[in-house]
Formats: sequence, C-alpha cells, structure tokens
Amino acid sequence: MRTVIYLLAALLMFGVFLANLRGTPAGRGPGNHGEASSHRSELEYLKAVNSVAPPRDPQLLFLLMAQYSNAKLREEGAEFFSARLQEFGPRLTDAQKALYLSAIGLLRAQHASSVSLLHRVGYVKETIAILEQAKQLSGGKIFVVNWIAGIVHAELPGVFHQRNAAKAELAWCLENADKAPDAGWLREVYHHLGKLALAEGEQDKAQDYLRRSGYKEFERAITLITPFSEEAASGHAFSPRRISEIVPGRVYALSGLSSRNIILWCRPTGES
Repeated sequence: MRTVIYLLAALLMFGVFLANLRGTPAGRGPGNHGEASSHRSELEYLKAVNSVAPPRDPQLLFLLMAQYSNAKLREEGAEFFSARLQEFGPRLTDAQKALYLSAIGLLRAQHASSVSLLHRVGYVKETIAILEQAKQLSGGKIFVVNWIAGIVHAELPGVFHQRNAAKAELAWCLENADKAPDAGWLREVYHHLGKLALAEGEQDKAQDYLRRSGYKEFERAITLITPFSEEAASGHAFSPRRISEIVPGRVYALSGLSSRNIILWCRPTGES
C-alpha cells in the first residue's frame, strides 16, 4: 500500500520546469545527483513494468514519466518511451500512441534547455511536431494529450508562434473539464491562460484566471496537478474548492477550503 501511495504522489507532484526553455541549461551538481538517486528504485521498477507490454492502465506510463522528470533524467525518459513506442507500435491503438507521444513531448520540452543553442531551435520544433502528432492520433479528444500540448505551447518563447495553439488547447480543457483525471488539473489551465492574457496586456482577464487557478502570483517554479493544495495562510486543502448539491435544494457540501473546513450545510425546512 505504501508503494502505491508513493507512486501516486510521484505522478501528482512532479514539477514540469518548462520555464527552462527560456533559461540556461542546469548543471548536474551534487544535489541533482542525490535527487536522481532517491527516485531510482521506483524508476527502475516502473521501467520494468512498462518494458513488459503496453500498460493497460495509462497511469503506469505517466507515473514513469513523472519519475524521469523528478530524477532530472528527461532525455533518458524520452528515449525510453520512444523505444517502447517503436517496439509496441503494432499493438497500440491510436489513443495509446498519443499518450506515448505526449509523454515523449513533455520530457523533451523539459530537456530542451540542456540542448546546445546551435541545435535547440530544431529540437523544439521536433517536439512541437511530436505533440501535434499526438493530438491528431487522439482526435483532439483526450484531456491529458491536450493538457500537455497546451502547457508546453504556453511556455514556449514567442519565436515559435504557438500562443494561439496554446489558447485553443487550454480552452478545450476548460470546456471538457469533466474529462480531466481530477479537478486539480484545471489549476494549471487557468494559470497558463492567465499568463497568456497577461502577455497580451489583458490585465483584468489575467487576474481573473489567476484567481480561478487558486495561485497568488504568476511566477512559479513548478507545475502541479494535485487534487489537493498547500498554502502558508490557509493550510492544507484535500481537494479543489467546490459546492456539491447532495439533496436538491436542501443539503450542500462545501469542500476544499482547508483540513478544518469540510462543511455540510442543510437549508432549514421552509426557507426559500
């Protein structure tokens, strides 16, 4: 059970660090080596699982993607999934191929800052093409595929001209929120739509998106897709903020405020 919890945490809490596309390559210092080592046992286990056959549960694929990301082995991860895609290709549906390509595209995007400047533009263009192929194979109807494409495209520098694509993909995610693995995935959709609006000088729209995301500011180091959140002022919230109607017109459940504020509210009989 503990292993399962750790693996789920790895999937939910991986940092995307796509801002590195605009920065300088990160060196492999002692800290990086230690962090990679701490993930190695889980990574090796998931590699073995994903090497046997295409996983029936896509979560296993993305758990491994998260482990590669956390261990800062993005290039190795992209190569692993590329090899599995080639090996399993004849057995995969288009939807499964789209998931492999999305994982490859995200890991490549994370690794882009380590590619030499001479080759980086071509590398990023190849990554964009991989994400586009994933969308085509998915028919544009798989949430995770659109989410990854939207987040990557939103973080790319303007020279790649992917802003409109990012807005369309992220807008699709909002319109199809019911297809998300959980509501926590929408946090980054709102956040990146806000950043795009801010870049276009739409201050009011940007602040509205930021408010909806639940974040306090636009500049952040990592991307989270957790259903829970953690803030210094309000503490831990187990789920996104929402009101559920338990008994129509009578009983409502308000959740997501904090660990102390899971509320059940009943409308008094006769109250309008």
